[in-house]
Amino acid sequence: MGLVMSGAAWGQGVAGPLVEVILVDGVMSEAWPDDGVVAFRREGMVGDLTVSFAISGSAERRVDYSMAVGDAVTIPDGEREVWLSFTPLADALTEPSESIGVTVLPSALYSVSTKATRRTVTLSLANAGSKPGAKESVRFLWQAGYGPSADSTADTDLIPENAESVMSLGFSAWIDAQFKKPVGLHQPVLEAMARTREPVYWDAKMRAWWSKSIGPTATDPLRQRVAFALSEVFVISDRLDVLSNQPRGMLNFYDVLVRGAFGNARDLLKGVAMHPCMGIYLSHLKNRKADAELGTFPDENFAREIMQLFSIGLWELNQDGTPRLEGGQMVPTYDNVAITNFARVFTGLSFGGPRGTSFWWPPEDWNNPMQMWDEYHDLAPKTLLNGVTLPARVASSNPDKGTAGMADIDGAIDCLFNHPNMGPFLGYRLIQRLVTSNPSPAYVGRVSAAFANNGRGVRGDMKAVIKAVLMDPEARSVAMLASSNFGKMKEPYLRSAGLARAFNARSTSGVYPLAELDDALGQQPLSSPSVFNFFRPGYSPAGPISDAHLVAPEFQILNAVTAVAGPNYYYSAIRDGFNWWGDSDPARVVRANVAAEMALYNDVPALMRRLDMVLTGGMLDPVHHQLIRETVEAIDETYWDWKKERIYMAIYLISTLPDYAIQR
Repeated sequence: MGLVMSGAAWGQGVAGPLVEVILVDGVMSEAWPDDGVVAFRREGMVGDLTVSFAISGSAERRVDYSMAVGDAVTIPDGEREVWLSFTPLADALTEPSESIGVTVLPSALYSVSTKATRRTVTLSLANAGSKPGAKESVRFLWQAGYGPSADSTADTDLIPENAESVMSLGFSAWIDAQFKKPVGLHQPVLEAMARTREPVYWDAKMRAWWSKSIGPTATDPLRQRVAFALSEVFVISDRLDVLSNQPRGMLNFYDVLVRGAFGNARDLLKGVAMHPCMGIYLSHLKNRKADAELGTFPDENFAREIMQLFSIGLWELNQDGTPRLEGGQMVPTYDNVAITNFARVFTGLSFGGPRGTSFWWPPEDWNNPMQMWDEYHDLAPKTLLNGVTLPARVASSNPDKGTAGMADIDGAIDCLFNHPNMGPFLGYRLIQRLVTSNPSPAYVGRVSAAFANNGRGVRGDMKAVIKAVLMDPEARSVAMLASSNFGKMKEPYLRSAGLARAFNARSTSGVYPLAELDDALGQQPLSSPSVFNFFRPGYSPAGPISDAHLVAPEFQILNAVTAVAGPNYYYSAIRDGFNWWGDSDPARVVRANVAAEMALYNDVPALMRRLDMVLTGGMLDPVHHQLIRETVEAIDETYWDWKKERIYMAIYLISTLPDYAIQR
């Protein structure tokens, strides 16, 4: 396929521009359609230049891979480089990993680099097997967690550590292993602060969140990721002053979601309804029955939202999530009568716990569910939804145990849990939060079926629902990468967590005081501007997305402020730490670990490939690869601390790209 020359003789005595070959993406798999890519680069940009190359390696062309050209490429006038793609071809053979070598051949028209790594590059081609490859695994970790974690400095490959775990176990077994992980509760982080007599303020919530997301104890990423998704369905917010001053109670509420992530949806719905933080936020704590003499009626706030936002939505649904029609019109799930009756159900609740000895003036207990008082509960019959009625109740007395009122609450929770809408309603939202903004009706239908029956006759099994969401053919099919309807924008907060996780960001103190990031990111857990979350599930930005009748919920918090503030935050976070305002104690600054990247400061193509894998799952556009590579290589000894600056600039520029922001 060409001449063989010694390194000393290579390119000597030849005029013309210097030509080199650069490995852009060398990780290929028969089971993954992403091409391997090499770049042929020259000095200067004048005139067409044809570059000859030779192909070697154990992989066979037209059997294991295809390529569009023969043994030469032309760099057009005005261009510095062109790319050559290698498309993997699936076959039925069981083979070891194969290789493709690309070598620039000498020519009278140009000189060839004297660096061996710029004359010959090697791509690897993995066999299609039963286990996922590296790029598939990184993609999965963005759906099922906070993205890939940094590779070990002792590991010479490019594959992040937790991606290697997915590759070893396979998707289904990895999910099963996550189901068995110890529960990473958030409130104990606050309690540990209190035991050391460290002041506990509102920001303790965020210490706990980050500790369980990126810290050394963040060992259950799937549970934490699902809990975060649930916090955007069952919304409470510290924008309410009372809750802002109750970080303990809010973390206790968040732990209801953490536990419920792998529990049963009925228990989850009841736990949310009975939590004092929800009682304060949606005003059914100390909500009491109507008083005709005073002209008062039960507060209807929670009654409305538990239907509209937490369980069944506004319109009756088919099991595939499409609206059920009668006479061509959508059918409301409830009316004002239903709201009134549900409001009557949620009367008689006040703070509970061991010291909950009265309805009106009990001590505020944020760690226990609210307590029912039959004396203040509406005991009359109630008509709910779909023919469900609750009978008249007889109040407990001497003592008042709240048994009548709790029977009503259990009846109302059962009514919503067994409503046909509950499966498609919750399933659709979990698909949106974890996988894609615009799932097909068939995808929603399959998740709804898992909600209705986990295979053992159990309704509402969250493990079955989560597995259905993540293992669905639409979630796992590589063909969906080519669909313009598939994927989602990663929420700004999740992008930041992913960036921290990608470089094993740590504080030496073990404390993660990462509060007030909503200033830059437009969101922060448990800090939504309203009960409707940071964005609506049906939000559609004007333009091509709206014109195509698609939705893109996360784009509702992308605006002229966050579009600039977010990248500015990434710029400082990588250099100075992820703390928004820094910290007077250096031990509490959460810093990225870029030691492995620093080893590549003088091999920018290798640095780019490493960052491509950990940040974009090997899907970085070659155009972006070239632009960032050129920018980073232009940082030389004339810059202060230029070696680190190369690393920081490469990470920053990739983190601002659509390649990183959009989850495919």
